[in-house]
Amino acid sequence: MKEVIVHPVPTLTAEIHDIDIPTPGEDEVVIKVIVAGSNVKDWDHLTSLGISLNSGDDISGTIHAMGSTVRAIGEFHAGDRVAAFHPMMTPYGAYAEYAVAPASTVFHLPERVGFEEGATIPLVGMTAALTLFRRLALPAPWDGSGDKSGPLVVYGASSAVGCFVIKLAKAANVHPIVAVCGESKAYVEGLLDKESGDTIVDYRSGIAKWTEEVKRAIGTTRCRYAVDCISSKGTWVPLTKLVDPHEGKVAVVSGANKYDEGDIPDGVRIVYNYVGTAHSGAYKPGMPKQDEDIAMVKKDPEFAYLMMRYFGRMLARGDFEGHPYEVIPGGLNGVATGLQKLQRGEAKGVKFVYRINETEGL
Repeated sequence: MKEVIVHPVPTLTAEIHDIDIPTPGEDEVVIKVIVAGSNVKDWDHLTSLGISLNSGDDISGTIHAMGSTVRAIGEFHAGDRVAAFHPMMTPYGAYAEYAVAPASTVFHLPERVGFEEGATIPLVGMTAALTLFRRLALPAPWDGSGDKSGPLVVYGASSAVGCFVIKLAKAANVHPIVAVCGESKAYVEGLLDKESGDTIVDYRSGIAKWTEEVKRAIGTTRCRYAVDCISSKGTWVPLTKLVDPHEGKVAVVSGANKYDEGDIPDGVRIVYNYVGTAHSGAYKPGMPKQDEDIAMVKKDPEFAYLMMRYFGRMLARGDFEGHPYEVIPGGLNGVATGLQKLQRGEAKGVKFVYRINETEGL
C-alpha cells in the first residue's frame, strides 16, 4: 500500500512510499481509508519532536480486517462504513491506503453521512468530549442532567474544537453557552440556541470589551466553567477572571504552556486536556496542569469507547454533525499542501480532508 511520511524540517514536506498492508492486533481494526483528515498537531507535534511520521489520525473508510477479539464481539464486520481516531504518534496512521485503529475509538458512519464529513469528527470530537465530560466533569449527553451546569464560556468557538465543544454541550443540555470568536462566526451562530440564553461575543473588539460583554452575558449567574480552544499567547488568562474565583475551572487544549501566570486567581483551576488519554489512560510525564484525578484519567479509554458509539448514534438520528471541510486535491499527494496551509493558518472555519482515490497511481 501507499503511505505518506511527513517530514517537518527544515521545511515541511511529505513523501509517499510503499509498505505492506498492516495486520490488526486482537483489539484493532484495519480500515481501508476513503478520506483522511488533518489536524494542526499533524505538523506541529512532528516539528516539536523533530521526527518524521505518517501523522494523520482522522480516518474515514470501510473495515478491511479485524483482530480476534473484535471479531468475537461482532460489533464490526468487513465492509462496514466507519470513522476512527488513530492513536497519535504511532505507526499506520490515516495518511495511507489502509490505517489501524483500536476498536474502542471506531464508530459506525451512517449512510446519511459522507466520508468527508466523517473524517472531520474523530480527534476533535473526542478532544471536545474529554474536555467537557472528563476534565470539567460536566454531565455527559446520556446523563440528561446538564441543564444545571451552565453558563459555559467557550473561547475560540469558531475553531473546530470550539464548534464541537458547543455541539456536545448542547447535546448535554448545558446552557447558556457564551461563544467567543472572531472570523467564521456565522457557522457558530447557527449552532447556538438563543432561546436557552446562548450568545456570541466577538473577541476582535479587544480584551477589555469582549470580557465585559461576556460578563454581561453571564449576568449574576455563577460561572464555573470555561474552555480555551486556542490556548496560545495567554488566551486563558482573561478566562480565569471570568469564572468563579473559588470554584472556577478553565480547560486548555495545548501542552506547550506552563499556565502559571501570577495574575491567575488562586482559587481558579486550570486543567489541560490531552486527547491521547482516550487511548493511553494517562498523561505523558512533564505535561502541564494534569487532571489530579488519576483514577478518572485511567478510565478515559472506557469513556472514549462509549463516546464514539454515541457519536454514531447521534449522527444516525441527525442530532449531531461533523465540521465544514475543504477537500485538498490530489489525495495522498495533497497532504503536504494541506499541512502547509495549516501551518500558515489558512484553515478558516474548515477542516482539510483528502480523498485517497485521488492519489496519482492508485
